Amino acid sequence: MRLPSLIGLRFLRAPRRDKAVSVITWISGIGVALGVTALIVAISVMNGFRANLFEAVTGATPHVRVLAAQAAPTVEEAEALRAAVAALPEVEATAPYLSRQAFLNVEGQYRMVVLRGIDPVREPAVTGIARFVSGEVLPSLRRAPRGIEVLGQLPPAPGERPGIVLGGPLARSLGLTEGDSVEVISPAVRPTPLGPVPIVRHFRLAGVFESGLGGSDEVLGFVDIRQALLLFRQAAPPGVAARLRDPDADIAESVRARLPGATVTGWAEEHKNVFQVMKLEKAGVFLILALILVVSFFNIISSIVMLVVEKREAIGTLKALGATDRLVQEAFFMQGVWIGAVGTAAGVALGLASCWILSRTEIVSLPANVFPTARGLPVLVDWVDLVSISACSFLICLSVTLYPARQAARVHPVESLRFDL
Repeated sequence: MRLPSLIGLRFLRAPRRDKAVSVITWISGIGVALGVTALIVAISVMNGFRANLFEAVTGATPHVRVLAAQAAPTVEEAEALRAAVAALPEVEATAPYLSRQAFLNVEGQYRMVVLRGIDPVREPAVTGIARFVSGEVLPSLRRAPRGIEVLGQLPPAPGERPGIVLGGPLARSLGLTEGDSVEVISPAVRPTPLGPVPIVRHFRLAGVFESGLGGSDEVLGFVDIRQALLLFRQAAPPGVAARLRDPDADIAESVRARLPGATVTGWAEEHKNVFQVMKLEKAGVFLILALILVVSFFNIISSIVMLVVEKREAIGTLKALGATDRLVQEAFFMQGVWIGAVGTAAGVALGLASCWILSRTEIVSLPANVFPTARGLPVLVDWVDLVSISACSFLICLSVTLYPARQAARVHPVESLRFDL
């Protein structure tokens, strides 16, 4: 250990004539630790809520939807569209996409529904639908995931009706239970001798979709893609749903270069305002909680200034023995290093421990129908945020120590060792 570090640590640990100096030093260190802890916990919880919202959004919405230029493409055109999208290096998986409005009729109760035709095998690789689908209409506290099993019931079994998955709130508002019959009325019509009539098909309720997104679960429904094509009189799916390796990647230009006239829509465009608000809230919380650290930084300045006043004789003795101004300045500067290092390290440890406890326990209970995949508070520790908070705390501790360290270096040995006769 270098001499300035030894002297600084000795000054920091030595008994004080004025106990207030020692108390302020402890308060400043504890304040740094609590400030770092509060920032880590708050930012991690906000990251967790954002990740939870992203999971809910992508539960039914793919990262990217590419719709063909033709409203009703042929089978060959739909296959060319799928192949062109799948060939992009940013794309990880694809599935057919078909979404239309229809009407539900359950014993004279009519509801409008946004009906999605999905491939039960390929869809779970593109969206997170399997995590939010359950065979239980009534919400349970923490139901076991059965999404793949329920989705497998969408294609019709021999002698049975095809299955349909409805949003949980929608199914409950219609008084449905598992296995109930649901009549779907399509806006598409078929010709008959008496004139065109709407296409009507009967489905069996296979399960419910519960993502917790308000305004989404109340209107969504899912059926097998082949049943959707028959219901809407389509020869092939008019679009492709794609999962990207980087959800924030923009592939619009690449798609339009290969498929002129195609429409590209990303998940962020539909929910842009919500995620922007969360980003602003995260910045606001960071600034507010950073005030705890600001108070601690002022405490560090005051404690070291008071220590300089108390140790004037010791400083004079060091200078009389040949210590340079630089050595004295570094000795007091190292006190800020010790306070910053210990306080920041303690804050990081407390913050990570608090995040682990919040994520593993149910200290704060969350509604299962709002956060269906969260056990406790949704906490996500971003290591970039963790390093940034730690670095900022430590560097500011060093910067606020410069002024009192310079004042200590300016102490004159003759004046500090002068005796009153």
